[in-house]
Amino acid sequence: MLGEALITVDVAQRMIDQSPFGRWWGYRVEEVGPGTARLLLPFQPGFERPGGVLQGGCAMTLADVSFWIAGMTVIGADPSAMTLQMSSSFLRPATLGDLRSEARILRAGRRILYGEASVMDLRGSLLTHHVLTYMRPDPSTG
Repeated sequence: MLGEALITVDVAQRMIDQSPFGRWWGYRVEEVGPGTARLLLPFQPGFERPGGVLQGGCAMTLADVSFWIAGMTVIGADPSAMTLQMSSSFLRPATLGDLRSEARILRAGRRILYGEASVMDLRGSLLTHHVLTYMRPDPSTG
């Protein structure tokens, strides 16, 4: 059972805003809890691909960042944790508009975090599902 979240929405948002990728993408942290995070990706015209849908990388990066934040609710503010593996399933196309991701940690070890993230449109339709493994650097190699 996970205890209290080790970071707040404000801390998580500040970490994203202070990173070059976060400023460009415009992620908004909506909620954090023990082992969970919910983020919003506001639509930008540059996300559109031919056919009036969003490019698939939008869902993947949103899921990845929401899992990163969910991980920090368990391990604390450690920006060095990184994606080791990510499997993505695209269930339906994302029409133009904002996206929301919910991520949760299913297992948190000393160096490995394992869990999932889902991306929905604002109507709540499930668009993608992702299984992620994150790794924390070995402190003895620092």
